[in-house]
Amino acid sequence: MFCYLNIETINLTHEIETKYFDPLVFFGENGSLFADSRPEHERAGEEEIQMSRCLPVLSEFFDTMSKVVRLSKNMLLQMNGLFNSKDPVYKESFKKICYWTIFDNLGQILTYLYVVDLIIKDNVSFEDYWAQYNQMFQKVKSNMDAYTIEKTMLRKVQKHVEKLYANILSGKLYQQYFEVLKADIRNDLGETLFKNKTFAEKYVEYIKFKVDRVSEQLNTPG
Repeated sequence: MFCYLNIETINLTHEIETKYFDPLVFFGENGSLFADSRPEHERAGEEEIQMSRCLPVLSEFFDTMSKVVRLSKNMLLQMNGLFNSKDPVYKESFKKICYWTIFDNLGQILTYLYVVDLIIKDNVSFEDYWAQYNQMFQKVKSNMDAYTIEKTMLRKVQKHVEKLYANILSGKLYQQYFEVLKADIRNDLGETLFKNKTFAEKYVEYIKFKVDRVSEQLNTPG
C-alpha cells in the first residue's frame, strides 16, 4: 500500500510540473516582444476571453489538488499507524526502517505547490484579468435580458470561478492545502496524529538527516 502511495506522489508531482507550470507562467503573454500598442477599445474583452480559456486548466488543477490532499492524508494516516511505539510490530520492524524517501517525495510535491504560489504572485496578469472577468459578471447581472444565460447558471459559474480564485489565483494554494488537510485529518482522527510523539521523532530524525547532508555538501570542495 505504501509503495503505491509513494508512486502516486511521484506521478502527481510530475503532472503538476509538466501540465500546469507552463500555462500559469505564460498566462497573459501575447507572443510578442513588444507591448500591445492598440487602443483600449480594440482590446476590449480580450482579457475576459483569455481568462475564460484558462478556466479549464484551473479546474483540472483544482481536481489535481483534491487528489494531492487525499493522497497526503492517506500517507499521513498510514505513517501514523506505523509509527506507534505501543505496537510490538513497530518495535520489531518499523522502528528500524528509514522512511526518508517518503518524506522526500511528499516534500517535493509541497515544494511544487509553493512554486505555483510564486508563479501566481509574479504574474500580475492573473490579478488584472480576474478583476476584468469579475466586472463582466456584474455587467451580466445588471442586464440579464441582454445575455443568453439563466440566473441560476450564472450563479453556478460565478461560484465555481470564485472557488478557483480563492484556492489557486489568490496565491494562497500552499496555505489552503495545509488548512484543508489538517481539517480532514481532524475529522477522522481528532488530535491523535498531531499528538503522535513517535511520528514527530521520526520526522525530526529526517530533518536532522537532511541538514547533515546539506552540511556535508557545503563542506565538500568543488
